[in-house]
Amino acid sequence: MLNRFALAAIPAALFAVHAYAAYPAWQEGTTYTAGTFVSYNGHDYKCLVTHTAYVGAGWTPSGTPTLWQDQGVSSGGTPTPAPTATLQPTATPKPTATPVPTASPTAAPTATPKPTATPAPTATPLPTATPAPTAAPTATPAPSAGCYTAWSSSTAYNGGDKVTYNGRNYQAKWWTQNNIPSSNTGDGLPWTDLGACGGVNPTATPAPTAAPTATPKPTATPVPTSTPTATPTNTPTATPKPTATPVPTGTPTATPAPVATPVPTSTPAAYKPQITYITAPAGYPTDAQFSAAETALASQVGTDSSTLARIRAALAVLPDAQVNAVTAGNSNNPDNVKRVERIMNEAKFDSLFPVRNVAYTYVNFLRGVAKFPAYCTTYTDGRDSDAICRKLLATSFAHFAQETGANWPALTPATARTYPAQNNPVLATMDQNTAIPSYKQALWYLRESGYNEGSAVGAYQDCFRGAGSSIFSIFYPCGQNSAGQTLDYFGRGSKQLSWNYNFGPFSKSLYGDVNVLLDNPGQVADTWLNFASAIWFAVYPQSPKPPMTWVVDGTWVPNAVDVANGMSPGFGATVQIINGGIECGGGGAEKSQVQNRIAAYKSFTAELGVTIPANEVLGCANMKGFQPGSAAATKTYLDKNWGYNANNPGGVSWACSLVDYQMPFSLANPGDYKQCVDYMFRGQVKFNGQVVIDNTK
Repeated sequence: MLNRFALAAIPAALFAVHAYAAYPAWQEGTTYTAGTFVSYNGHDYKCLVTHTAYVGAGWTPSGTPTLWQDQGVSSGGTPTPAPTATLQPTATPKPTATPVPTASPTAAPTATPKPTATPAPTATPLPTATPAPTAAPTATPAPSAGCYTAWSSSTAYNGGDKVTYNGRNYQAKWWTQNNIPSSNTGDGLPWTDLGACGGVNPTATPAPTAAPTATPKPTATPVPTSTPTATPTNTPTATPKPTATPVPTGTPTATPAPVATPVPTSTPAAYKPQITYITAPAGYPTDAQFSAAETALASQVGTDSSTLARIRAALAVLPDAQVNAVTAGNSNNPDNVKRVERIMNEAKFDSLFPVRNVAYTYVNFLRGVAKFPAYCTTYTDGRDSDAICRKLLATSFAHFAQETGANWPALTPATARTYPAQNNPVLATMDQNTAIPSYKQALWYLRESGYNEGSAVGAYQDCFRGAGSSIFSIFYPCGQNSAGQTLDYFGRGSKQLSWNYNFGPFSKSLYGDVNVLLDNPGQVADTWLNFASAIWFAVYPQSPKPPMTWVVDGTWVPNAVDVANGMSPGFGATVQIINGGIECGGGGAEKSQVQNRIAAYKSFTAELGVTIPANEVLGCANMKGFQPGSAAATKTYLDKNWGYNANNPGGVSWACSLVDYQMPFSLANPGDYKQCVDYMFRGQVKFNGQVVIDNTK
């Protein structure tokens, strides 16, 4: 998902403290699930790790900060008396560690998600040993846990970014800088404690993409997810722009003609926050006036009048009926799918991804491509469409390898065949005892390790709890499983899309309805959305970051701000888009994750017949990231206009303004301007039958 997109992060300054009802009193002998809230001695606490509070163990919420997070003075309820002292057993079972929920992407892409976010994406850990090829096991190889880059007070982190501080791992919920992780965890605070360094499996890649909240403007761009951005130091000398393809002179033409919102927004389930609107007062803008205001703002989006048209073209989608009709070799396939087929047929796909999860099929990939006509599109301005597509595929696959690969040096076909989910027919045709190159181990993970569909342990959730909840929890409301528990939006698919604020925008981009995937997130793993989620991230502009497609095809041309920050076209810039906050900047040698990506990129370009220009910058150690003022920086998001209009009752503006921080409303989506004004001036949010947010006053 995310970088400033719905694969983006929620700035800490914009996040209000949740309002809670009275929670049940903490009791010994009870098993608590991560995310559960209790009251104890006049304070509310949130469970961080699933565990049983064994009688006599003394694991009170106030005395075990590794298990419980203090939420402050209780909003209600009777303080729990301290347990009666008893003899402590000589050996107490250690509580099982459970992934702790963190609030944005892409990463996430390595994010984020998360999902990207993504959202943000992180390196996939290497399994520590090669299991003997015995009877087919049910689990995938367990990656060894590790530590992340040390936290720095001078670095700006985005949602999904992971760091290590004082021997513990932390994940950023949204954009943050100079907030010490150990003292800034919990609801309304920017960090989540993931446990001791080396004690918790890092996610395959958080997505895109976390989402910031309204009002203040963050100085750095938050991401899907998973999908963090960096602001390290060291400004390198400007690198000449690679010349793989001619510089664009116009907007690429997407074929066939896509539609923006194929499905109308549904009514959210009764347990979700319900947005209602009071009757429009006298003098309220008409539909024609809303349309005119939206058109007037279009010229303010970017540096030229075509900016909004380019963004909308990048996000255009094909209706599902046409997508589902795509099959290998079908003469009616869309033009961009036919191009991909010419470059990479099914046999080539099998050879490049021999250990992929069986849900990652060739047809699913073609359908993911079909959904977004801007991916491998036809250019009519002189650029070589096939050459650009080859390079785009090599770039995407290199990131797949880092984000979803097994990264198992000793993995052989014989071993891979013992895993039912990876036992692709092509493995039987390979030398059974020769190790599979790491770049060909991509797409091993379909779901983030340690999670299953229906999981509800409180992970990757920014859910509505009442007044004070983020605006994203309202417009991207969490779904529930059959037991009435809030779903986890852990990493799924080739981008490992994560977080509800990435699943929601992705769902809206595809179907015009956020609830489709928020209520059924498993579709991102089990259908062609497992590839479409990554392709969506590749085409999605995340101001001030360009989409990866614009880096590859030359649409993004660095300006003076970019050059000063060491940004230049090439593979390194795409790493910056996906996971710059963790993997880029700081100077010196490239981080190990980036080295892995570069190695995979070189291998995939060779496989697909792409020549890497001598001056293409492959790494990102000397890049400071995409900053405000970048050539790709735009204003598309919308927030309340607080200005005074003497012609309206009370001087209200009845208008929304363009902003450069993440919001649920975007000028990229026709109709969002009216939705923004309606919500900000006529909207009320009801939860459990009560009005908890009233924008009409």
